[in-house]
Amino acid sequence: MSMTFGGKGRMLALEISPRVIRAAEFLPGTRPLKVQAVATADWPGGEPVRLAHFLREFLEGRGFTAKKAVVSYLGPLIEHRIYTIPPAGAESRDALLRGKIAGEVSTPVSELRVTGEVIGKVTEQGVDRDEVLAVFTPEFEIRRLVFLLVEAGLSPVRVTSVPLALLGIPLDSGEDEIVGLLHAEPSRAVICVSQGGKLRFAREFPVEFLSAGEGVPEIPDHNVLDLPGGESGAAVPHLSGEDVFAERMVTELTRSLLYYRQLSRGGGIQRLHWSGIPPSPRIVTRVSERLKIAVEPHPALAAAEFSPGLPGDAAEYAVPVGLAISAEDPEKVNLLPPEYIHRKRRWGNYAAVAAIAAAFLIANAVLYMGLHNAEKRYRETLESARSGANLHPALEKDFLHWVSLRDIVREASAGEQMLGAPFTRWKDCFAALGAPVPREMAFSRLSLERQDREYRARLYGSVRGATPVEVQERMNRFLSAVEKQGILSDLRYEPIGMHPLGEKEGRGGYEQEFLLRFRLGEGT
Repeated sequence: MSMTFGGKGRMLALEISPRVIRAAEFLPGTRPLKVQAVATADWPGGEPVRLAHFLREFLEGRGFTAKKAVVSYLGPLIEHRIYTIPPAGAESRDALLRGKIAGEVSTPVSELRVTGEVIGKVTEQGVDRDEVLAVFTPEFEIRRLVFLLVEAGLSPVRVTSVPLALLGIPLDSGEDEIVGLLHAEPSRAVICVSQGGKLRFAREFPVEFLSAGEGVPEIPDHNVLDLPGGESGAAVPHLSGEDVFAERMVTELTRSLLYYRQLSRGGGIQRLHWSGIPPSPRIVTRVSERLKIAVEPHPALAAAEFSPGLPGDAAEYAVPVGLAISAEDPEKVNLLPPEYIHRKRRWGNYAAVAAIAAAFLIANAVLYMGLHNAEKRYRETLESARSGANLHPALEKDFLHWVSLRDIVREASAGEQMLGAPFTRWKDCFAALGAPVPREMAFSRLSLERQDREYRARLYGSVRGATPVEVQERMNRFLSAVEKQGILSDLRYEPIGMHPLGEKEGRGGYEQEFLLRFRLGEGT
């Protein structure tokens, strides 16, 4: 797990794995990232309350004061998969992903936290679709993590995975170049494969790190008897802990690359960036000799700048650095429960509503005062005219100004009443013009804006169909019929979005919302 905190101009990136915790305090928004302080400690196991107490003491004891957190979840229960779905908003996209995942996993999808981010565009049978990276994990794991953070006095902002945190660091690679990222921890490691800066493969595997001076346990002597005439076997060379770790890492790395080659139908990485526990020269040599892959300096070294005197480097703190760079991107994966995500949005909506209401009240007050003053002057002018007194030139000017103002008000009132009438007969209108509207199509609202001697119109509507292709075909036929008539000038069609229909909205299928823009002359 990894976290980012913000407070008083600084933020804190915190990486938590099963056996180690790393913290880095930095200045957000700086490029390269300015890292002010770092700290590392062993991460204990136990209940969330105990872990929260440890986390609070760890941060306070090392002078970290930031409170906002973005968390990267690390564990075998998190999965990454790629799907192609119709273009949709964030909530509709998550609903489509839940439908696809429900048929592939045994766990009820209601117990999973499912979300995703768009990583590309594809065309299937002439239809544009989004390529989405789906990330899902049991929701109770996320809620347990949120409880831990809140108990530690932190405010969670984002939850993501270690592979996506590593991909937050910009990679100096081409669109088709395949790059590997390996993050090593004392008890496990994560390997990611990136193509064009997007995650294409991720795998986590357990590995027990042994230091260079630590040997492997000796093989017990089982008192095996040598048969007469047999040759005694050669003595097995003693392997150091570094040799065992190197062999295990090369084996798991080979297995992961074979998995990726099967999924990508022949793809292979060209270079590898190593983070976390730094690789020994022996590991680098074996990876280069056996896999023909060069272990190059990690891009975090160029993306972050450590203050003088800090221990470690950006490659060791690659996960916190990646989190810090991508912490404020709203399009990235966020595994937080929806109520936490929507909390900030609700406050923003409340502020916007309050501002609009205040502006509306001020406008009404100004309008009322203006009308009141106009009424007063109008009555005074009429009274002077009725008395038969000679009109002063200034009063005559005021009277003429009032007459002009009255005509303008009448014209505005008539226009307002016309625009206030409901537009419910657009189907009949288009049918009369020779462009019949499908019964699956409906129009919701119309807005008109006058410009010189014409009006610019915006007509909103929706069309339904069994499949996205059928929806688009109905839309295209209707547009072709309207354009043939030549009545509406400068007709433009803008799709707003397409989403699947729920059981409450019909028998299934898809609905597309659209916007028609056109111009109407005064004689139309």
